[in-house]
Amino acid sequence: MPITNPKRGVSHIKTLHTVTKASVKKNDTADFLELYMLEKEKQRLMVEESKILTRLDYVQNRLRIIKNIYEHSSHLLHQQNKDYYGEVNSSPGFTTIQIEY
Repeated sequence: MPITNPKRGVSHIKTLHTVTKASVKKNDTADFLELYMLEKEKQRLMVEESKILTRLDYVQNRLRIIKNIYEHSSHLLHQQNKDYYGEVNSSPGFTTIQIEY
């Protein structure tokens, strides 16, 4: 009958070289990581797109308002230009005032 030693010794210590790692291959890990990064970039770009569209709406509305104001008051500009260019020998319309400090 052989003698069995229930105690484990130094020869039973597992090291990195003796243990086979059960893990995913490096190629699979790289593909997963690439897909993950692409998904994150897609989400970031979608958020950026929504911000840009919101800003674009604001800019277009403001341009529309300015255009409406310009259309309603453009007749005033044409009258001022006619008066200014029609009077060649007149003074430019500036007056001087004294300011007391």
